[in-house]
Amino acid sequence: MERVLSILYSGLYVLLLGGFILLAVLSRREELPAYARDPPFLRPLRRMACWICRRAREGRLARQREGGDFRVPGAEGVRSDLQALYPVMKAKRQEVRYQAEKVEKILALLLLWILLAGSLHIRALRAGILQDNVSVERAPAGGEDQRLCVKALPAQEAEDDADSGDRTGSGAGTGTETEDRGRGSGDEAEAQAEVKDYGTYTVTIHARRYTREEAQKRAREILDRFPDSLLGTNSAPDMIRTPLSMPPSSAMAPFAVTWESSRYAVLDTDGSIFNSEYTPDQSEAVDLTVALTYAGYRFQKKMNFVVRAPLHDEREEFCGEIRSALQSAEEESASGAHFVLPREVAGKTLDWREQAEDISGSVLLLGAAACAAAWYILDSRLHEKTRQRSRQLALDYPKLTSKFVLYLGAGMSVRNVFYKCAADSLRADGRKKQGAAPGTRFPGENEIQRTSRSGQKQETRWLGEELLLVCNELESGISETEAYMHFGRRCRLRQYSRLSSLLVQNLRRGNDTLLQVLQEEASTSFEERKNLARELGEEAGTKLLLPMMIMLGVTMLIIIVPAYFGFSM
Repeated sequence: MERVLSILYSGLYVLLLGGFILLAVLSRREELPAYARDPPFLRPLRRMACWICRRAREGRLARQREGGDFRVPGAEGVRSDLQALYPVMKAKRQEVRYQAEKVEKILALLLLWILLAGSLHIRALRAGILQDNVSVERAPAGGEDQRLCVKALPAQEAEDDADSGDRTGSGAGTGTETEDRGRGSGDEAEAQAEVKDYGTYTVTIHARRYTREEAQKRAREILDRFPDSLLGTNSAPDMIRTPLSMPPSSAMAPFAVTWESSRYAVLDTDGSIFNSEYTPDQSEAVDLTVALTYAGYRFQKKMNFVVRAPLHDEREEFCGEIRSALQSAEEESASGAHFVLPREVAGKTLDWREQAEDISGSVLLLGAAACAAAWYILDSRLHEKTRQRSRQLALDYPKLTSKFVLYLGAGMSVRNVFYKCAADSLRADGRKKQGAAPGTRFPGENEIQRTSRSGQKQETRWLGEELLLVCNELESGISETEAYMHFGRRCRLRQYSRLSSLLVQNLRRGNDTLLQVLQEEASTSFEERKNLARELGEEAGTKLLLPMMIMLGVTMLIIIVPAYFGFSM
């Protein structure tokens, strides 16, 4: 069953990559839009994204014709934000372009995570060191230790031996003795069959013997690991219930290792303990001393253990015997080129299967979560751009009204005031002035960031873009009334709607008090700008709370940690 699941899991990556290949084949003839400027190696992803978006639109139209429809979460907000940021482009074109770019990024992210998870999965499959399920080749002298994780399984031969013993007993023996022998063999085989596995075990396979110089440096490191490395399945030195996990001599080469026990009847130097007759409340304290000697140097360490009564669990006892057998096999084959797993432990035949540490599944799930999060992050960034645009327009409104008061007071018409303000915005952005009526390319088709003459990137002033649109509409033949109304709708702020209403009312009915009304509007807008600046300052102060708390925590650690260690000493 595990092998079938492993094959299905490996096939999942093949299926995912096959899905990308199939998608690439289906979208190979998809026409790329004129604005696509991807590098050549990303064009297949752009074709896939355009193909997916086109099929989604066709499916939605088909559902609408049938009287139904499906809604994508956040689609209405995205459409509204795009219309605010790119007013010149048609609404459908805006949405198609944005959705194609978003799907392209999601596909690229998903493909990256699939390749990463697949490579980790292949690495886990190829990282096995167990050969023919029985042996492991040791690392050369001076190399790193190898970690083997295996699962103990009942051997298939055990069932066959039980069946053959059953048949032999029934044919050769007679009477009650033969029946009891056959029944006992059958019960043992049935019990053996009920056991699926004997647990997963980790064995550290040390490299071949080190040189004399390397071993001399490791002497103190070896002693520092005691007694924790001897506990095995025990929880603490004062709770010894199972045999100690004694390290093999090869792990401490080239030192000559000697073990001394204060009570050999309780704890032997090979880690064996004799506590089978202990009562639950009985315990014995034992001192175990390890000594490393080499070239006249002697290093030793004395350790205290408390041996207690064992836990009477047959499966746990058998697992402890398996651990002891693994350690003994590793120690006996220390000088050999291979480590051979024991085939029989306590009269039971075992099969071994290596457990590869495969984290590709977690990486794949993390990639899927990242793609889902990226879908909403891209929409949130678009909405944040819209908020920044609205805030910038609100900050620039007092300056615009002041210019209107100044130029109208100087005798200019409203139309020429728009031309003059648009020309001022061109000079502020570092672009060339193209006369009184700036015939620039449509805003919104360009990036959010523009490059000035000095080579530094400047943030686009959205008010300047809107003024340019008004000038372009006036030059294209649209009436002033419609151009001013469009200006108020595009800005999506009540201040600009009020300004456009005043200008339209002045054109339709005539208003001798327009200059006076604009002066009042300018003074009111400056008060609103002060309030907005105050709100921005409070928001900035709130954002600084988290860095301040982090700095406070670091400062407290710098003060408390030395003081704590000072009191401990």
